[in-house]
Formats: sequence, C-alpha cells, structure tokens
Amino acid sequence: MSNTFITPTMVARDAAIAISNRLLVGNLVTRDKENLFTAAKRGDSVKVTVPPAVSDASEFTGTTVAGAVTETEVDLTLEKHFYKRVDLTTKEKSLELSDFTRLVTVPNVQGIQESIDKYFLRIMQVFRKNLSGTVGNRPSTVAHVAAANQKLNDLKVIANGRVALVDTTVEAALIQLPLFTSGDYGQDGPTALREAQIARRMNLDFFRDANLGAFTRSAAAGDITGTVLVDGTVAAGEDTLHIDGITNATGTIYAGTAFTIAGDATRYVVRKDATIADHEVDLLITPVLAAQATDEAAITFEAAGYSNLVYHPNAVAGAIVAPTPLAMGSAVESFNGVSIRVSMDSSIASLADSIVYDVFVGGRVIQPDGGALFCG
Repeated sequence: MSNTFITPTMVARDAAIAISNRLLVGNLVTRDKENLFTAAKRGDSVKVTVPPAVSDASEFTGTTVAGAVTETEVDLTLEKHFYKRVDLTTKEKSLELSDFTRLVTVPNVQGIQESIDKYFLRIMQVFRKNLSGTVGNRPSTVAHVAAANQKLNDLKVIANGRVALVDTTVEAALIQLPLFTSGDYGQDGPTALREAQIARRMNLDFFRDANLGAFTRSAAAGDITGTVLVDGTVAAGEDTLHIDGITNATGTIYAGTAFTIAGDATRYVVRKDATIADHEVDLLITPVLAAQATDEAAITFEAAGYSNLVYHPNAVAGAIVAPTPLAMGSAVESFNGVSIRVSMDSSIASLADSIVYDVFVGGRVIQPDGGALFCG
C-alpha cells in the first residue's frame, strides 16, 4: 500500500542519514563548533581560537619569567546556503517512503553533498602555501609520498590523523605501487589491492576525491593577467596587499593562488577568495610579507598545477548547520552531527508538492601550516 503521509520529519531523517554517509571532505575537517550556531543562536559567525605558536622553554637560573600566551581568533562564518528543490506530481508523492528516499531524497542530498565537498576543497587550497614536490607534477611514486610526509614533519604537524586527499589520476598511480598493495608491508596490503584502495602508509590516510584535479586560480582567465602591480607600498609583516592592473574589471581570484613579488623570493598564497573591482583587488595573504612590498612592484602568479593535499583535519574549522525550521511544513533532523532542513509545500493549482532540502555551510583554514600541496 502506498504511503501518502510522508512528512517533513520523516524525509529530513532519511536526508540527514544520506548526507552524513556520503560526505567525504566534510567529514575530514574539524566540525566541533556546529553546536555554537544552533544551541546559542549566535547568528551566522562564531569565533574560533587559533592555537598560539610554540616556543622553546627557558632554562631556570634562579627565577622564572612568564611568557606571553598569544591566542588569536578567526571568524567561522556560514557563508554558503546550499539547497535542492524538487517539484513532485501527485503520483510521485504517493511513493512508499523507501522508494521516496531512493528516488527523491538521495539524489537531491547527493547534490548538496557534492557542493559541500567542493566548497571545503576550495577553501583548503590555502595549504598550497607549503609545497611538497614541483607544481605541475602529480605525485606518483613512493619518494613523492615520503617527501609529503617529510614536509608535514618539518611543519611539526601532529602525526596521528594526517590525511592525503588525491585525485583519481594520483590514486591510479599509487595503487600500482607494491608499498600500498603488497602483504610484505602489512595485512592491509592485499585488502587494498582487492578493493583498489590506497592503504595507510607513512602516517597518511588516503582518500580519493573525483572533484580534485587541475587547480583553478580564478573565475576567468583575465582575473590573473595584465600588468599586475602592487598598489601602494606595504610594510613587512602585513597580511593584506592591494594590487591593480588586472585585465578584467571584475572577477575573483581564488584562495590558494600563489604568487611572488618582484624583489622578494617568498612564495605567497591568497588566503581567501578576493573579488576584483575596477581592475584591482585586496588580497589577504599567507605568510605575512617577509619584506616591504614596494609600490608598482610586479606580481607574478604561479602556474596552476593540481590540487592534491596532505594536511591534518585540526587545521580546518568547518560547520554544516541546518537553518531553523519554517513556520509550517518544515523539519530539521540530524545524524552523526550532520543536520539538514526539509520543507514542503503544496499547490492546489498544479496539484503538485514542492520539497526543498537545505543547509548552511562555513569553513576556514585556521592553521595554514597544518598542510601542504602534494606534488610529484
């Protein structure tokens, strides 16, 4: 017998389970601040504390001197609102709940999951600040993996819980290496071979994401071309740089875009998407300027390369939060910490029902030295 009483609560419950089970990158970041958005109703932004830099201990020589504990805070903002809407005929609405979940809920939730994962991948390109290998080369050998592990060691990243996010081409190369598939290197080798997976090696858990691939530096080619120059002298130690001379009058330079400044060999990375206006833009950068940036010094953008990453989830703060239910025909459900809102409405004119699945999403790399670009 068909179920004609599918409710927002029932659909939201299955939607929460589906999105939790399908998230990849969204489950590989730290999301311990989500309850601050819902429980305290603090609006769309909360403060996240960045751990202070570690310094050597002092040697005791008869008296002690207190050291400064300098903590900084960054905003974690729910800056994206992803939704999927579907209009259902009376016949479609009469499906059994299990069929409704399979034919309606799962495909729509999968679309939201894809958008969430792509969003986190975008903001995490800030890790390109630290380079393992050569930009433009994909990792494909044991030596490349060892170099990535060394880079994280040099950055003093916590060993337990490190992650490698790789594209399908990198996965295809690594799963052919005996280190990852041979029983000589552990019991998980044969299993990895059978399942075409990359076993955990060199302190790294490997995850393949088909959304990775060539890195996109800007919304359009003209956003990083032209006679691009520093606009106004900027002192060493500053983290914001104004540039002009961009070909396009409007556009966006994406987080993770690397560049150098004439007279300074330091490799700088854009920390947040920057919106171009009238051929110029402010760039929030990491690291801070190592030397004074002179007015009209030339900017040279680095080649795009690929977007594979090694990092620790603690270096990224994320949140996936359902909006508050609407006044009528709306419900929020959670599963494994992931919540989603489902809202339903009907039209007498078309004899159809509309259903909307939606979530708020926010993310921020709070420790740019918590990861690196993974190259060959």
